[in-house]
Amino acid sequence: MITGPARKWLGVLALAGASFYLPANAHAQDWSDIEGRIQYAYFTNDERALNSVLGSLKPKPGTEGEEAAGADRGTRAYFRALAHYRLAQLLTSARRSQAKDAIEACGDEIDRALGALPRIADALDETPENRQKRAEAYALRTACTLAGREMSSVPFTGGRIGSRIDEAVKLEPRNPRVRLVEALAMFERAGRNAEEKAAALRSLRAVTVMFEQARAQASSTPAWGAAEAYAFLGRALIDQRDVVGAREALERSLLFAPEYAFARRLMSQITR
Repeated sequence: MITGPARKWLGVLALAGASFYLPANAHAQDWSDIEGRIQYAYFTNDERALNSVLGSLKPKPGTEGEEAAGADRGTRAYFRALAHYRLAQLLTSARRSQAKDAIEACGDEIDRALGALPRIADALDETPENRQKRAEAYALRTACTLAGREMSSVPFTGGRIGSRIDEAVKLEPRNPRVRLVEALAMFERAGRNAEEKAAALRSLRAVTVMFEQARAQASSTPAWGAAEAYAFLGRALIDQRDVVGAREALERSLLFAPEYAFARRLMSQITR
C-alpha cells in the first residue's frame, strides 16, 4: 500500500494493474510519489505545482543535446507526458494557446517513451511488461489528442491516433485506463447519435467497475483514472438529466479524490 506523502496526494485513488515503468534500480514509491504529485496538482487546479513536477523531471542531458540513455528514460518521459496532459486540462479555458503547447509536448514525450521500448515487428510479441507500457503510452497519447479536439471543437474521427487506442485495447484489454480513454473516444465520435452515446455510457460504466475491481490488487503505477472515470460518468448523466445517477457517480469520484475541483463543480450544478 502507498504510505507517506503519496497517500496525501492520492487519497484512496484506485491502484490498477501490475507495476508499470518501474526501472529495476528504482523504488516503486518514487514513481507513485511523482504520479501522486501530478494528480493532486490536477485535482486542485495547481498549475504551479505541475510546472514544478515538470522541472523535477527534466531530461538528463547526454551527448549532443540528446537525452541520456538510462533505465528510467521511458518512465520519465511517460510522467512528463502525464504532467503536460494535466497542465493542458487546467489551461483549456483561460489560455488555449498554452494548453495546445502542452498537448503537443505530451505527444512528444509519448514518442520518447515509446522510443525507449525495444523495436519489434509486432507489439503482441512483446513481454507482458512492455505490452503494458506500450498500451499505457497509446492511451495517454489518445487522451491528449482528445483534449486537443475538445478545445478546437473538431470531432474526433480517429486516424493514426485513433488506431492507437484500438491497438492499446488489443494489448491490454483489462487495463482500466485504456478502457477509460476508449470510452471517452467513443463519446467524442458519437456526436449527437443517441445510440452510440448510449453505447459509450455503457462502456464508461464498465470502466468504473474495472477500477473498483483494481482496488483489491497490488499497488502500482500509473494509477490515475478512477476519480476521472466517475466524474466523466457524472457529467454524462447530468447531460441525460439523471440527477440521482449523476450524484452517485460524483460522490464516488470525490471519495477517490476529495479535492477534485472538476467533480466538485459538477456536484454544485445539481445541488444548488
